[in-house]
Amino acid sequence: MDGWIEELWLIAIVEDVPDDEVRRWWNSKETDFLDGLAESAPTFRLGTILTTVGEPQLGSPTRRVFDLMFLRSTYPEDFHPDPSAPYVLPLLDADLRSALLAAFSPQADDHPLMEAAPLTGLTDFLDKHGGARLTTHSPTEAVPVSLPLRPS
Repeated sequence: MDGWIEELWLIAIVEDVPDDEVRRWWNSKETDFLDGLAESAPTFRLGTILTTVGEPQLGSPTRRVFDLMFLRSTYPEDFHPDPSAPYVLPLLDADLRSALLAAFSPQADDHPLMEAAPLTGLTDFLDKHGGARLTTHSPTEAVPVSLPLRPS
């Protein structure tokens, strides 16, 4: 099985971000405005994330957080006060905090290649940045990997 591994960070943004910049961030990550905010905003290193080619994605705390943030950011109809917004940076409220902690909790079938920070570190980060808007970010280049197939 082939794929890419990279670091995944959670970013807390307090500045207002124009809708078109949020759309660009989630579609291609090519936005100087949000890139600049990501460099100066508070961050938390979640761990590593593995993306596979043509296979179901392997489980890990970082994968579940990425999937949760992608869902809430690109399909905000059920989560955001303005259901017409096509892309958002989700607000860190009690609901998102709870969902993030549940997603980041280790599970028995998590792939060992994808390391994750301690859950207490994420809890501390979320406690410090309540009310901020959150997004994920991979500040480094993805590295190609080839993995043996796991038995089913």
